Amino acid sequence: MYPLSPLYSEYLKKLDRTWKLKVDVEGAIYDESQIVAFEIQNTIISGQDFEVGAPIVSTLVLQIQTTDEFAPNAKIVPYLALQLPSSLDGANVEWQDADIAWQDADFPWQGNITEWISLGEFYVDKRQQINGLWEYSCCDKLMFANVAYVSSLTYPTTMQAVWDEICGRLGYTYDNSVQINPSYMIQVGPAGYSMRQMLGYIAGANAASVYAGKDGKIKFRKYGASDSPVFELTGTDYIRAKQTNPVRTFTKVVVVYNTEESLAFEVGTGDEINTLYIENPFATVEMANNLYAALNGFSYMPVTIDAFGYPQIEAGDRIRYGFPVDSPTWAMADVAWQDADYTWDGFETGGGITLALHTVFSFKGGLKMTVEAPSTSEQQSEFPVDGSLTAAVNNLNKTAVKQGKSYFGATLTRTDGLTIEREDHLSKLILNSDVMDWQVNGESALYLDAQEAKLKFNGTLEAVDGTFSGELQAATGTFAGALQAATGTFAGALQAASGTFTGDLIAAGGTFSGNLSAAGGTFTGTLQGVDGTFSGTLQAAGGTFTGTLQGANGSFSGSISASTINGGTITGALIRTTASGTRIELSSSGNLLAAYFDDNNYIAINPLFGSGPAFQFFRNGSMIGSIVMNANDIWINSSGNIGLNTGGTVTFSGASDWSRLSIPGQNLQAALNAKASSGTSTGTSPVFNCGIPIGTQFRDVNGSIWTWGGVPSHSHTQI
Repeated sequence: MYPLSPLYSEYLKKLDRTWKLKVDVEGAIYDESQIVAFEIQNTIISGQDFEVGAPIVSTLVLQIQTTDEFAPNAKIVPYLALQLPSSLDGANVEWQDADIAWQDADFPWQGNITEWISLGEFYVDKRQQINGLWEYSCCDKLMFANVAYVSSLTYPTTMQAVWDEICGRLGYTYDNSVQINPSYMIQVGPAGYSMRQMLGYIAGANAASVYAGKDGKIKFRKYGASDSPVFELTGTDYIRAKQTNPVRTFTKVVVVYNTEESLAFEVGTGDEINTLYIENPFATVEMANNLYAALNGFSYMPVTIDAFGYPQIEAGDRIRYGFPVDSPTWAMADVAWQDADYTWDGFETGGGITLALHTVFSFKGGLKMTVEAPSTSEQQSEFPVDGSLTAAVNNLNKTAVKQGKSYFGATLTRTDGLTIEREDHLSKLILNSDVMDWQVNGESALYLDAQEAKLKFNGTLEAVDGTFSGELQAATGTFAGALQAATGTFAGALQAASGTFTGDLIAAGGTFSGNLSAAGGTFTGTLQGVDGTFSGTLQAAGGTFTGTLQGANGSFSGSISASTINGGTITGALIRTTASGTRIELSSSGNLLAAYFDDNNYIAINPLFGSGPAFQFFRNGSMIGSIVMNANDIWINSSGNIGLNTGGTVTFSGASDWSRLSIPGQNLQAALNAKASSGTSTGTSPVFNCGIPIGTQFRDVNGSIWTWGGVPSHSHTQI
């Protein structure tokens, strides 16, 4: 039930209530001076019996006098408020004129009306104009869920994840009435269902139905045998209450998960009239047991009630109706025992507890309401009698292929004809008289272009086995993979960007252009290339190439093996004595000439190192030294020591004296001349006072006096 303030609830019960009315159309407000009438139908069942899981759309029919024309799908929200006495005008009554206590002053500060209560959010569907009066037929937001559900989730996944994905795509918000069992799963992608169907199946698995609330949020009406009434209609609130069938009580639940094969889970016992049928293709035994635990003993009174309008009543609300009685003591009772037709809960018989399965609110100066809780009769349940037409239709339903129904992924529709689609939507095939469209991941791979009368293929054409006969012609394109022909003639230009041709490729005439690559196979006959390039590995298990094999332009790639190769110039090749280990290599890039002890220890001649050229010495893959020519100089570099080990004399030719040898910063001979000579005496030093004036007197610990004479003059012999 929609929440109201105490003040609204109090004045709603008054017989002389006066309504205030407005509608909000995309932000524009229209009041009762323009609104002629409206009718709102809220329902939570699809037929004439109680059901669980139905996602039914509520409707609004609005009659309004205006020159404005509402846009398609315009959002319309009708509101109701109650007029209050002037004494409750909180915005204008002065404090000294208020005749009620402070604690009771429940004044609405916007004036002498209650708060506005929304009657739901609706969207324009159809319209018609009659004598200047516009009539708009509108639906609530569940109508937008009537679109195919193509999930992007990974399955299996939870029902909660599916619910959130659908609500996210539709922009729906839902309140805390939506409680989904976290262990409930959907095993495979639900192909062929609409978003609205999926919302209903998820709600049904959780003993609930789906509806759009008055505040526009998506809600659950969850059912249980222990439900209590949320609203009471007394004899003064309704005009007529008509019971249409005996009390309906459910003691057995049948969950049908395959309607074609009539496969179902059954829990509980009872007659047909006590059995609740629930259709849900995603049901499990666990769900069926939980539904039975919630609904076993659930009951309601089938009625039709015409009453004053109470706009807080929502779809599926449990309502008590009847005539309440006082609670007199036995001594004060003025009726005989046998005439005391009272129920133990304080209501006279003739009332009961029912459900607002279908409600109609209509306004034309005042608000009235019809509440219906339909049900099938016991006779209809136990002894259904089919006429000849009904029997024929039922038989047809069992045997005929139905439009729009999926049979292992195949459906027939008026718009597309035959459609075959995988549950994960990886592939889809559409066949009819005008279209043949095979889609992979949403893109057409094989399709008929009716305008050009051509069958087009987009993708990789792969033949594991088989023969292509006749003329295989390709104006453009690339053949990849193994193209094998037992016999036949290929006409036109056969061009291969890459791939392998196996088997016998025989051409009586024609030209092969592009890259002809054969992983294996035998070419018989005369292979003649007027023009073109052969790339890849050209391999012959047997046979002789005669004539002159000449490449005017192009490249021979792959392996060429021969015991002797006689020729002229070989340019750009890698020449080496062996593939690895100790070897000599001659290369067109990097190290032009290298002598390897192994792959990590070698000497290389590199024309690009330093100012080049250079000898480079490598130990364990890293360069440890080099000999580099730098302009007119030669430099020897080492990350370690450089040693000279000779049994003879080391002679520096071209140097007549030490002046031609240098170390960084100075001439070597000048440096040697500046060194001291061994055995030579240094000059005599003068007397040195060591910082204490000569003649200074000191007294020792014994009292003796000493006079400082300094360090005498002296010399040293150099080593």
